[in-house]
Amino acid sequence: MQSPTENTGVDGVGSVDALHSQANQRTHAYLALLAHELRNLLAPIRYAIAAMEKPDKTAAQEGYALGIMRRQSAQMSRLLEDLLDVSRFARGEIALRKSAAELTVVLGTAIEAARPLLDGKEHSLSVELPNAAVRIWADPSRLIQVFSNLLINAAKYTDFGGSIQVRATEELESVVVSVRDSGIGIPREMIPRLFTLFAQDAAARTRSEGGLGIGLALAQEIVRLHGGAIEAHSDGPGCGSEFLVRLPLGMPHDVLSADPTNANHAKGTRLRILVVDDNKEVADTCAMLIELSGHQVQIAYSGGDAFDTAESFRPHVILTDIGLPDIDGYAFAQRVRSTAWGHTAVLVAITGWGEAEHHDQAVAAAFSHHLTKPVDPKTIESLLEALAANFEQ
Repeated sequence: MQSPTENTGVDGVGSVDALHSQANQRTHAYLALLAHELRNLLAPIRYAIAAMEKPDKTAAQEGYALGIMRRQSAQMSRLLEDLLDVSRFARGEIALRKSAAELTVVLGTAIEAARPLLDGKEHSLSVELPNAAVRIWADPSRLIQVFSNLLINAAKYTDFGGSIQVRATEELESVVVSVRDSGIGIPREMIPRLFTLFAQDAAARTRSEGGLGIGLALAQEIVRLHGGAIEAHSDGPGCGSEFLVRLPLGMPHDVLSADPTNANHAKGTRLRILVVDDNKEVADTCAMLIELSGHQVQIAYSGGDAFDTAESFRPHVILTDIGLPDIDGYAFAQRVRSTAWGHTAVLVAITGWGEAEHHDQAVAAAFSHHLTKPVDPKTIESLLEALAANFEQ
């Protein structure tokens, strides 16, 4: 019989090889799961596109197909953002942009984000919120991410026609939000590791709409950064589950004492906006969205063309990709800033690179804003609305 040390080879090489093998197996399993998720999201999009190309489609069918593409692309966007957050999470770089926020608005937005899945599975949703406004100092977009994740999970892991309840209650110095469902439940032994990255119960993995085991770990980190806590409860398989999020109430004194009459309520103006991207479909669809929002738009597909267009167009706002074919977006931004008309232009970087170092690089290159692809159209529209209020034609 060999001893345990004899199985490891010289200097433990066998153990190292075994660890590498296990790591490779986990990587392959994760990539296979990711591919499965992406296929599930892409399949209905492809079917919907094919349906819209049929000459004899009805208006109702076209609307249904458009809704499918909208919902699936939104889910894909959330998946990609979660994957980016995994890297930030591992390096401790998840940052918050806190501001005064109203909890019911955050919860309402999260519910709307989960609404397509809730309605698609015909779940009944009950919501119980405090009558008075609940003010918190928080990053609203990150909390929306937390609560929409909990609601989407509840919808996924609850069988067709189930029930989901959202309830918020105030305590002494905190507010507690409960998301309860009548779904498949959680085994008791799974609860202690439920918030571990990539952790997933076997029963959850068998569901076609299952996830990657990312969302709850990210939710816990976001809640922790807010000074709160999140916990899970379940009586076991088939008994449903409940997630409780506890957040501190109140805001910094300087926010509480601010005079609301100082807010800028200027009426927005029609902006001149230049969209720059070497991907023609990206540039054209972004420009179409902006034009439909009432602004004047020009398009360029390279840095050189963009600068020539900007010289005559004199845009209020430039939305530009960073990876351009001739000069990169940073050099283009600095060239714009070197002109007399470019000092007041608002430069917005729209790029697939979303780490903290890329944001810092954009700021150093005189960009005013840095957005990561795929950008939610509502984010672009909200940004332009805010900018329009500060520009005078």
